[in-house]
Amino acid sequence: RDPYHHRFPRAESYHDVAVRLEPIILELEREQNDLLIIAHESVLRVLYGYLMACNAADIPLLKFPRDEIIEIIPASYNNEAKRVKIPNLPPEIIPASPEGPQMAAPPSGFVTPVPGLGSGLASPVKVPGTPEIPSLEKSGYKTPEDAEDLSVRMHDV
Repeated sequence: RDPYHHRFPRAESYHDVAVRLEPIILELEREQNDLLIIAHESVLRVLYGYLMACNAADIPLLKFPRDEIIEIIPASYNNEAKRVKIPNLPPEIIPASPEGPQMAAPPSGFVTPVPGLGSGLASPVKVPGTPEIPSLEKSGYKTPEDAEDLSVRMHDV
């Protein structure tokens, strides 16, 4: 199996992420000022892989310790990466890697008890103590793109 091109059900492959990031990568190359990029690890892998001219097969294997900042210094032909360890971070504030989760993922079609999580709008299950979210039938819109209330919309990077 090719990890760079493999697409899990209802997910993106690394190649899909690279295609989606192409306009952002072009903007990054034009930027003259310093930038701080905070993103999901898969996005960081693709950006780093592009900026450091990594082989596509190596991109899924790139590691980014949570207690490091990576400075990429642009150069004419080869960018340089400098890893800066953040000193004296208590281990309890360094988030765990999302890889190797301890809990199994819920089955496809699982309805979350938290309104607005996972569906793009709101879960049909009403949990006591959660705010009331207008139903689609009452609101008149059919998709998140039609929503006027931005608090109900979800956006990706």
